[in-house]
Amino acid sequence: MNVRSITRHFPLVLVLAVVVGGRPVLGQQLVDYVVAVVDNEIILYSDVIEAVKMYRMQQLEQEPEDLPGHLLDNMIDTRVVLAYARRDSVRVPAEQINGAVRQIIDQYTEQLGSNEALEQLVTNSGMTMRDWNRLLRRQKEEELLQRKLEEERFGEVRVTGLEVARYYETHYDSIPSNPVIMDLSHIMISSLPDPEVVASLNARTEEIRRRIADGEDFGEMARRYSEDLNSATNGGDLGFFARGTFMAEFEEAAFALEPGEISPPVRTDVGLHIIKLEERNEDQIRVRHILVQIPKTDEDDHRALETISILRQRILDGDETFSEAATKYSEDLASASEGGRIGEFMRDQLLPQYQAALDTISVNELTEPIRVVDQDNISYHIMMLNDRTGGDKLTLDEHFQQITYLAKQAKWNRERERWLGDLRHELYIDERGLEALP
Repeated sequence: MNVRSITRHFPLVLVLAVVVGGRPVLGQQLVDYVVAVVDNEIILYSDVIEAVKMYRMQQLEQEPEDLPGHLLDNMIDTRVVLAYARRDSVRVPAEQINGAVRQIIDQYTEQLGSNEALEQLVTNSGMTMRDWNRLLRRQKEEELLQRKLEEERFGEVRVTGLEVARYYETHYDSIPSNPVIMDLSHIMISSLPDPEVVASLNARTEEIRRRIADGEDFGEMARRYSEDLNSATNGGDLGFFARGTFMAEFEEAAFALEPGEISPPVRTDVGLHIIKLEERNEDQIRVRHILVQIPKTDEDDHRALETISILRQRILDGDETFSEAATKYSEDLASASEGGRIGEFMRDQLLPQYQAALDTISVNELTEPIRVVDQDNISYHIMMLNDRTGGDKLTLDEHFQQITYLAKQAKWNRERERWLGDLRHELYIDERGLEALP
């Protein structure tokens, strides 16, 4: 758990999606059907379902209500623009598409922390990595084609000062406020297993390793004792894999081995591992492992909460400053060396539980302990609000450039809607809808 866990995963891909109820089934299989036809291209129900999965990967806090008709219209608009892009032979270079796809994948990987976390997110969304890459590539290609054609048709939209002032007056209620910026410090205490339990499991793992060193077969010991049930039946064999597949601690130990060598116990978030390197093949390795899990209990959780509550009270009583307590006790080592300060964040960047806690305190006050679950890891945080700025409505005098941008966007949208209306009249469009069963 580190500063990354404080911020939410931002939407990286703007995709069209529909939340649909009452999906038709026949023998538990999806009945695919045409929901719209644009020119000579069809939009299938399955296209909508795939878009749902892509949309939900963004992990938005709330799905918009009454999406189907609105988003299906957007999908049709996109197909209308793409039909004209094809007729005008508008093309996007393959390298540009590849670069856009790569950028999205890199952003997801950076924000989630690893390739493994990205793969888990994709799996949880109901897709394989192959499906996701295919859909992402198609989405980026369509997006770039649409953008290129629209830029050729519209160019740069310009607005006069009078138009900006009129926009501000007309849309005053929807003019945004300056983002709320918070300067924060925190102390983190993780929910960790009892040290005596860990010591006992370490001893058990060392005994298994000693027996292997004395000549017992690694594969047979894995079948008997490994708690990774997926690999235990295969003698602990994980097959070939490259870096970025498993947890960093596991991979660091595995890739450091020589063929036939066995590691000392390696601790990860899931437990203790004994690793044997079987063979190398260029940048991939094949290993066997034995896992001894370290159980997580409610007592571990309670102990962490009690520890951070005591620290909070000591700070409130004046026994220690926040900075002193963070330096001594916080398990976020990067910020502990800075007295717990983690810097400035826009309020909307923060996870909902942080927003809720910080909204109840004033500058130089402490939050109550905040429980954070990050995959299988649990931690508790207390936060100090060092400063809070922003939150006031944008004004025409002080924020003219920002309001000019909003006015341009509004004008561009009006021009685009008129253009799309004209295009729609020139093409064959059959909007059958999501309820149109064959």
